[in-house]
Amino acid sequence: MKSLSITQLAAMNMHYARYSLGTFLDSVAELGFSQFELWGGAPHFYYPSQCGITTDELRRQTDSRGLSIVCVTPEQCIYPYNIASAQKEFRIKSVDYFTGWIRLTAALGVEKMLCGPGWGLLDQPVEEAWRYAVDSLEQMTRQAERYGVTLAFEILLPNESNLVNDLESTVRIMREIDSPHFMCCVDTVPVCREGKTLEDYFQALGDRIVHIHLNDGTPTGHMTWGDGSQPLEEHLQTLSRHAYFGAITLELGSGRYYQQPQVHLERGLRTLEKAFGQTLK
Repeated sequence: MKSLSITQLAAMNMHYARYSLGTFLDSVAELGFSQFELWGGAPHFYYPSQCGITTDELRRQTDSRGLSIVCVTPEQCIYPYNIASAQKEFRIKSVDYFTGWIRLTAALGVEKMLCGPGWGLLDQPVEEAWRYAVDSLEQMTRQAERYGVTLAFEILLPNESNLVNDLESTVRIMREIDSPHFMCCVDTVPVCREGKTLEDYFQALGDRIVHIHLNDGTPTGHMTWGDGSQPLEEHLQTLSRHAYFGAITLELGSGRYYQQPQVHLERGLRTLEKAFGQTLK
């Protein structure tokens, strides 16, 4: 693990959604994190309302705690936005939503914004939805270029998208949108669900991988480390072997963690500290 540092780990506020943003910031600073991935959703920070906090105030609050934001992740699996929709007006609305987030990402001084493929209706041709997704992502990429933001495109699970949910479709979308502002986020949950490894993804995508979601699971579940059966040592060895120096986000997605978010985040962090042979603070 010599090329990896535990300081690459980033917290995420998604499973703190039943608490205030200030509580999340205090919590991760207390645990020793220096960086976090900003899930963009209510009640924390949401476009277009921003939940009563300005970008300047958010930057002040993070700076005052010695924290930085490594990626902005607009909510796009629960909230009603779909860039691959066959309904033109809804598709336009969805692209406008993400374009607004690109502007906010730039205003926050953050380099990366996470995005996904959307989904097609199961009673409609998949290729039709694919074309809509590519067209929308190309529009978003042009806006990202304009604002100096890099889109980190994330592979999803089959129940989240019928468009990009495996290595083959991830390689295809990255090939079709060839831009230095359109890169890749790899999440270990869909990777292991498919029966692949992080090594498979690095072999196929190389330096287009700019962001990692490192999650435990069985193999799915987006669990804290220690609650699932994912091969943590193998994941870390792959990241080390490929000299991955970017952020590694712990994305706890299970509702079981909402009541005591810090307790469960800390449990996973202690497991990771043992694997890294390093402590966060």
